[in-house]
Amino acid sequence: MKKNIYIIIWFMLGLAFAKAQSIPVKNSTELFTAIKNSKPGDTIVMADQNWDDVNIKFKAKGTAEQPIVLRSQTPGKVKLTGTSTLRIGGDFLEVHGLWFENGNAGKNNVIRFEADSETPANNSRVTNCAIINVNPDSRDITNYYIAFHGQNNRVDHCSFLGKLNKGPAIAVRLKNSVDNNHRIDHNYFGERLPLGFNGGETIRVGTSTYSKQSSRTIIENNFFERCSGEMEIISIKSANNIVRNNLILESEGTITLRHGDYNLVEGNVIIGNNMPKTGGIRMINKGNIVRNNIMIGIAGDGLRAPLSVMNGIPNAKLNEYDPVIDGVIQNNTVINSSPVALAVGSKKEATVTPANTKFDNNLIYNSNRGLAILAKDDTSGISFSGNKVSTTLIEDYEGVDAVNIKLEAANGIYIPSKESDEVLEGVKTSPKVRVDATGTLRSKLRAGAIVPGNFKPALALSSQAGVSYLKIEELRSMTPDLPTAVIDLPPGDGNLDKAIRSLSGPTIIKLSAGEYFLAKASKVTQDLTIIGAGKDKTFIKVSKKSDKTPQYFLRMDGAKRLKVSGVHIDGAAESEDIKYGITSPSSSSNQLYNIHLENVAFTNFNNTDGGAIFKAYAGTKADTISIKNSTFKDSYRGFNLSYEKDGIGKYNAEHIILFNTSFADISEFAINYTRSGEETGTTGGNLLIDHCVFYRVDDSDKGRIIKVNGLKNVHIKNTVIDNSRATTSIVQLKGSTQKIENSVIYNSGKVKLSSDAQEINLERFNPRWENTDTFKIKEGSDLKGAGTDNKNIGLID
Repeated sequence: MKKNIYIIIWFMLGLAFAKAQSIPVKNSTELFTAIKNSKPGDTIVMADQNWDDVNIKFKAKGTAEQPIVLRSQTPGKVKLTGTSTLRIGGDFLEVHGLWFENGNAGKNNVIRFEADSETPANNSRVTNCAIINVNPDSRDITNYYIAFHGQNNRVDHCSFLGKLNKGPAIAVRLKNSVDNNHRIDHNYFGERLPLGFNGGETIRVGTSTYSKQSSRTIIENNFFERCSGEMEIISIKSANNIVRNNLILESEGTITLRHGDYNLVEGNVIIGNNMPKTGGIRMINKGNIVRNNIMIGIAGDGLRAPLSVMNGIPNAKLNEYDPVIDGVIQNNTVINSSPVALAVGSKKEATVTPANTKFDNNLIYNSNRGLAILAKDDTSGISFSGNKVSTTLIEDYEGVDAVNIKLEAANGIYIPSKESDEVLEGVKTSPKVRVDATGTLRSKLRAGAIVPGNFKPALALSSQAGVSYLKIEELRSMTPDLPTAVIDLPPGDGNLDKAIRSLSGPTIIKLSAGEYFLAKASKVTQDLTIIGAGKDKTFIKVSKKSDKTPQYFLRMDGAKRLKVSGVHIDGAAESEDIKYGITSPSSSSNQLYNIHLENVAFTNFNNTDGGAIFKAYAGTKADTISIKNSTFKDSYRGFNLSYEKDGIGKYNAEHIILFNTSFADISEFAINYTRSGEETGTTGGNLLIDHCVFYRVDDSDKGRIIKVNGLKNVHIKNTVIDNSRATTSIVQLKGSTQKIENSVIYNSGKVKLSSDAQEINLERFNPRWENTDTFKIKEGSDLKGAGTDNKNIGLID
């Protein structure tokens, strides 16, 4: 009897599997028919080709044992273009190997786990799919690459890149989907350029409306690279979620516990490489746990600090900031980053400081002197225990000990060496942290995310993320260029600085003749071109309405390129002259930037407290600073690139080019472009000065008109240095690759040469200026036609 029952079962199973089909389709009609007629176990195979303007509604019902599968004939060979979208609704459905590329879904989501409002997807999966450069016509249109609805759905081993418009790449919607148990894992999220306004998250789980609801979404083993759409890379706005073992690289933002309680953030590796605005993990709300995370080279501070704990608002509305209560921050490692920031965001309404929060067994290391922890408000509600910081860091919290920590390289990051084991002894914690960031069982209580001497890779570093058919190196080259916006701006007070603060992509700002007044310093976050009507027609000045003189006019702050032409920038102010005209980023950065100035004038930058027309901060580097056909006059200092003083050979620009430009009445140097020490494998900086005039510059006994100490290549030619009478040594050149040729020095000191530096055809005759405003020469001047290019020495007419 039992034998007969088995025979019947096997017969029925065989009959069920026999009905399952592999259904090839080669056009939308066949596809829609196959979906409509699909049964559990069927596989619908889309032909390898471009599918243009195909809006797929994958509405069907499979089973756990026999899901219905929609897949490409070959992974990555089915490309959905144009307005193509995919809606999934029903049960136990799977989508494999599709590639959405260079499309325009308008206001629609590219993939939506909901066939219609009555049919969400449940127990369904999208895997090995790519969405690359799919964008609507306007950046203001909101849509998502993937919208989660329903229950128990998964997106894995997918690649996403090039989203330019408003809305997260992936959004988990909680309306009718509480306790959804979705999973987002092993995906690659490529570069997302700054949106310029709110709505540029990479992943968002919930919204403020549903923030008190439980989602139970897991985000794990993903790779986020240069995801800089906005400050929140992963935005958690619901409860009981897990964010673990993700790798975040060079992204301008944070994992943000924005709303919702009892979330867990663990095992993530966040590497900023000291790029501006890179951040770590930001804690808000109740009962959240942040543990076993590793933050390296995080340059952001405050809200973007490697670990940031915020103040809250009493009786906060759903869209406001709840206080941090019962927070746990355990066994995290912070290396060579900005200080951890506690009680951040204190303002008039944010008065509730963190309460009943534990900060235990964390490790903070920095090779430079500085603070480990920066408190912005009262931290009495945070208890500290078992924390260790390197002896370079200043800290006076009880429960935070400065010890001699030794690090060693392992798997592309640094971990504490086994020699540091005893000094990193921690304390018992609740809850217990049973494993480290590598998954290794903790046999001892030790501070930090990785047990000292454990050379296993962190789990976040060993995930295989992204699709099978596109290497990450290939994806990196697919990021689209943002379209360039053009703005015609009338003269006025505050117009220009407001326009610069509102940049949301590469922008050209056209200025007409007249005066533009800046009330505030402006950070240049996007590639920017400012074009005026001429340096004798368009003027940029400090606003008289400003309560305080801004420190600078323009600061590079994430942009790769700044071009300014046809304007006169005046640093004079009512009380104290503005300190800098333009500056590099203010903190250490690996990103190179470029500045091009042409047909500009800078005057009255006379702030003697270290002021300069241009300043480069230590740790920053320009590829090229190019100055042509310009005038710099009546100022304290010119271009100051002299703050690299650590003796290891750093320098602030690869190339500086000065052409057909004059410096007049500058109290100290015109250029201080120096290098301290040697840096193996670099060219060491390149300065070219051609057809320039330096008049009454650094007219003092110890002055140097041009400072070039330690640079590799210096070439000064067709140039006049005049009327720096007291200066004994106007420039000191050293080495066979530094030279001055075919130039004139009059009423000024000498050129000092050493180590085979060259002086070729250097003359000392009177230039015979017609006037010293334009440095036009009189008829009969020996400068006329005497350049190496048969043009005038000095400025070219």
